[in-house]
Amino acid sequence: MYLDTSVVVKLYVPEPDSGDCERVVAGRRIVSSELLYAELWSALLAKERAGTLAPADRQKIWQLFESHLLDDVVELVEIDGEVVREAAEMIARVHPQVPLRTLDAIHLATFAGVEAGLLFTKDKRMRDAARLLDFPLADE
Repeated sequence: MYLDTSVVVKLYVPEPDSGDCERVVAGRRIVSSELLYAELWSALLAKERAGTLAPADRQKIWQLFESHLLDDVVELVEIDGEVVREAAEMIARVHPQVPLRTLDAIHLATFAGVEAGLLFTKDKRMRDAARLLDFPLADE
């Protein structure tokens, strides 16, 4: 299953709908773009700045994520020029209905290029774009 950062954060940091996300993902292979590496780090630091995540907890979560990468629990897909060009095309295809952001488009283009099954995101714009592109969504 392909997960974007909006879901992965909920798997590592308790949020109101984390349990629902865990149930959808349970027992599935997790695939994402290598964007996830920087986006998850950024999200963890933002939670620390906001005072909702202690520095020690952030460090433990990051170590767990790193171990999941090493153990192939989470697989990150490389971004190349083809993915970036496909992302730009997707932005154009969903325009003007969805103002798709660049990094979300890169996630969608990465998903389109791999065999990951379903796409799972909690991001409304990304979900709207995925529907327009006829991508199978995990929680529909």
